[in-house]
Amino acid sequence: MTNLKNENKKQSNSLKEETGKFLDQQRQQLENTTSNISDTTNKVTDNVNEYQQTNREILDKSIDVSNKYQQESVNTIQSIINNTIELQKSFANTFQSVFSKFIDDTSKSYWTNYLYPQQYTDMYNNKINQNVTDNTVNTTRQINDVALASAETFNKSIEIAQKYYNEVAQNYLNFVNKIEKTYYNNH
Repeated sequence: MTNLKNENKKQSNSLKEETGKFLDQQRQQLENTTSNISDTTNKVTDNVNEYQQTNREILDKSIDVSNKYQQESVNTIQSIINNTIELQKSFANTFQSVFSKFIDDTSKSYWTNYLYPQQYTDMYNNKINQNVTDNTVNTTRQINDVALASAETFNKSIEIAQKYYNEVAQNYLNFVNKIEKTYYNNH
């Protein structure tokens, strides 16, 4: 019986030792798993932070480029407006100088001929003077035609500039909206 008790004690001690070893192995595996999970979590967090930083840099760069293009568009439009205004001024000055010279010459001719009726009638009776009159009328018509055509061309160029400006502004807004959608979809 003593042998049986000793045998049971040995088995019990052996069982306790094996259970202790098993529990130690389980604890070690749990510690290793916890350490691996912690390392993986840290790596994922680092990767997410790096991705967010990269996206912020891309977004900041895109915003800077967009602002640059917007400023270039504004400068180009301002330049077009300034050139258009200068063209209008130049056109008006040219038209005014040509037209005022014509009015002045016509006025002088009228008063000269009014003061000398005989010369006035001789001028219209003379074939050469008739040609001068015809040329003056034709020149006046041509000046009026040029002025009208220039005004129509100018109006057409303003319409085209407005059309392109609207298209550029719409494209810019579409670009900004795409960047905004991309940014919010990634976050």
